[in-house]
Amino acid sequence: MAIMTSPECLRYQFTKDFKDNGIKLSDKCCYKLKKENALKYENESNRHIAITGIRGEEGGMRGLNGCTIFEDDKLKKFHPLKVVSEQWEEDFIRENNIKLCDLYYPPYNFKRTGCKGCPFALDLQNQLDIMRELLPNEYKQCEILWKPVYDEYRRIGYRLSNKIEKQMTIWDVMNDDK
Repeated sequence: MAIMTSPECLRYQFTKDFKDNGIKLSDKCCYKLKKENALKYENESNRHIAITGIRGEEGGMRGLNGCTIFEDDKLKKFHPLKVVSEQWEEDFIRENNIKLCDLYYPPYNFKRTGCKGCPFALDLQNQLDIMRELLPNEYKQCEILWKPVYDEYRRIGYRLSNKIEKQMTIWDVMNDDK
C-alpha cells in the first residue's frame, strides 16, 4: 500500500537496493511525538478516545477516513473538523477574534506549524527559506537534524531546491551561541 500512495519519484525507496544502502526511512517520529502521547493521555485519564483537529482538506492520509473511527463498536477517534474547509476555518478564526501562534502572522506567514523542518511538510522549501531569513538558529537545527533526508531530497529534486548556502554542522550552531 505504501508504494501506491507514494509519489513516483520516491518509489525507489521501497526497493531492496535502497533498503540495503543503510539509509533508514520511517514515520515513527510522528508516532513518538504525537500518537504515543495521545495514547498515554488516554490511558492516564481513562478516556479512550482521541479527538483531533485534522481536516480532510489538508490532504495525505488525513482525507482517507471519516469523522468517526470505531474499534470493537466503540468510538475510538473523533475528527470533528474533518469536513471543515480552509475558508470556513479562516472565517471562524476571524469572526471569533482567535489569536493564533505568532508564526501564522507576518513576517513568517506559515500556513501550518507541524514539527520544525519536517520532511513530510508539503511546503518544506518555503518553511526553510523563512527560517533561514528570520529564524536562522532554527534553520540550522533543521539542516543538522534532517541532514540525511534533506540531502536525499536535494539529490532527487524533491521538495527542496539544490540551493543551500553551506552545509551546517553542529559547530556552526555552537559558535552562533557565543
